[in-house]
Amino acid sequence: MTKPLTNLGLSLGLSAAVGITTAFVAPQYVSAAFVFAGGLLGGTALGKDKEYKDLQETQMANRVTGCFSALYESNRGIVDPVQLSFMANVPIAQAHNFLTQLAENADGQKVPVKTGAGVIFVYPHAQSALDELTTNAKKWAESQTQAMAQDLDQHKRALQYLQLQQTAKNSQAVPTSVPAPPSPWENVKP
Repeated sequence: MTKPLTNLGLSLGLSAAVGITTAFVAPQYVSAAFVFAGGLLGGTALGKDKEYKDLQETQMANRVTGCFSALYESNRGIVDPVQLSFMANVPIAQAHNFLTQLAENADGQKVPVKTGAGVIFVYPHAQSALDELTTNAKKWAESQTQAMAQDLDQHKRALQYLQLQQTAKNSQAVPTSVPAPPSPWENVKP
């Protein structure tokens, strides 16, 4: 695609050339040359306007996708159309349409907001899935640890019981009164 300024310059140059040539060769057709020049310049202006609108749409699409990516990452897959509209400087209806189409194509979900009017969109996010897996793994590990802690507690009690039994046996085997050794001063004859 050529630049709009080049198209405009080319159109002006061609219109001037046709007008001057017609004025010298067939002066009675100068009005037709002006009509041709007006049509050529009008077509160029329409083309330039379309190119400008295409450029604006491309820039808007780039802003929306950039803001969507930032919101998607910072909110772990949750995107509010009002926030996207504000950040990307686009009308809310366009942001909502963008998110709706994206939700249809990317397994996203519309979630109604309880407070206020509107919806938010939730898209699958790897970090959210990792968080959920981590939480599930922690819960599983805690349940396994809890079961092992209960088993360990039972074994400790059984060991304490056995130690008490052993201590009781040992204390029964030892006589409680030990005969006193004979006194060397008793039964001594002077």
